[in-house]
Amino acid sequence: MVAGLTSDEPVGAGGVQARAEANARARSILLVAPSWPHPPTWGFATRVYNLAKQLSARHHVTLLAYGAGDVTAATNGAGPIFESVQFVQHPAARRSKRRAQATSLLSSRSYHVGGLRSASMDAAFERLLSERSFDLVQVESSQMAITRSASGIPLVLDEHNIEYLLLRRLAEVETSPDRKAFGYIEAAKVRWEEVKAWRQCDGAVFTSEADLDVMRAPFPEKPACVVPNGVDAQYFSPSDDEPEPSTVVFTGSINYRPNTDAVAYFIKEVMPQLLRLKPSARFVVVGQGAPDSLLRMADANVEFTGAVPDVRPYVARAAVVIAPLRVGSGTRLKILEALAMGKPVVTTTIGCEGLSVVDGEDLVVADDPQPFAEAVARLISDRKLAVELGRSGRALIERDYSWSVVVQHLERFHTQLIRKETRV
Repeated sequence: MVAGLTSDEPVGAGGVQARAEANARARSILLVAPSWPHPPTWGFATRVYNLAKQLSARHHVTLLAYGAGDVTAATNGAGPIFESVQFVQHPAARRSKRRAQATSLLSSRSYHVGGLRSASMDAAFERLLSERSFDLVQVESSQMAITRSASGIPLVLDEHNIEYLLLRRLAEVETSPDRKAFGYIEAAKVRWEEVKAWRQCDGAVFTSEADLDVMRAPFPEKPACVVPNGVDAQYFSPSDDEPEPSTVVFTGSINYRPNTDAVAYFIKEVMPQLLRLKPSARFVVVGQGAPDSLLRMADANVEFTGAVPDVRPYVARAAVVIAPLRVGSGTRLKILEALAMGKPVVTTTIGCEGLSVVDGEDLVVADDPQPFAEAVARLISDRKLAVELGRSGRALIERDYSWSVVVQHLERFHTQLIRKETRV
């Protein structure tokens, strides 16, 4: 029980709110994640790492995760982020992805979630709860399939994406009939599993209002809130370097299917039109894992960097940063990072879904190849407009999307759930 949080008295200065904040500093939180989140070089890890980093400044955070990692590398400036870390061996790798996908067609369970199911993880989770005293458990994504313990400790589900919606959107843009059919079947299975996860948790966290609304349809009374993705506004800050006049940059893990699709779409459908408007345009794809099908598209105007230790120099040199995403869920960290660096951004409606941005003020939205190419070309040519967009985007980040601001939403939600569970 958390002392001082057992009444229904109004929250006010010097009252329950002050006592709640004092108690929150001693809160013990267990995070359950699919992998060690350091270094935070991809979207999922970035969210887990930065929320944990912010929480650890006031709370005691324990991590339970698959795999292994250098636990001494994760610090918040004052000391280790995690009070303790326990690793579980990852489920055995499948010998054949295609065979496993085909086998899953005969099961009511999805291929998507199956890779993160593990009796060892379930056992480690229950053992930790029996050995340690936690105020709250937060599970990172419904894919972990951790069910609510009988311990009475509030369990929060942090939904980085609505997984079934992401899979359905991927199926919609799939060109192979077999893959399209499998995608729709998989999305339907994952929807059932995801709804089950929402039902079993005590509260759910989403990165956007749009995703929250999806959960609200079956569970209108479920405690839930929006905790948007954020950005380290000090690490990602505007550079004094002059951008390269015609360089267009995309950042992200290129082996992530929404990113693979976005890059292929831009090269095949947008780039030819951009080159007609700006023959000097150059497209730089920054990130690991580009499949051979994309690498073969490289030419004098298209460059793939592969994995890089730091994306900031590439973003700093960009005249325009793009996010031509056609599928996705949640919110896009790549856009937040570019805005934090004061860069003009061109994206799609899906690309900026869930972000409180204004088209034409904070960035530019274009959903078809020709308007997308025209927007990029204009920002390459109009330096004044590019700078104005960059300044507006940076101001938005400082106001709403720095991790220090974002974590306050999460802490308030944690407090509400703990009060609900401990109320007598």
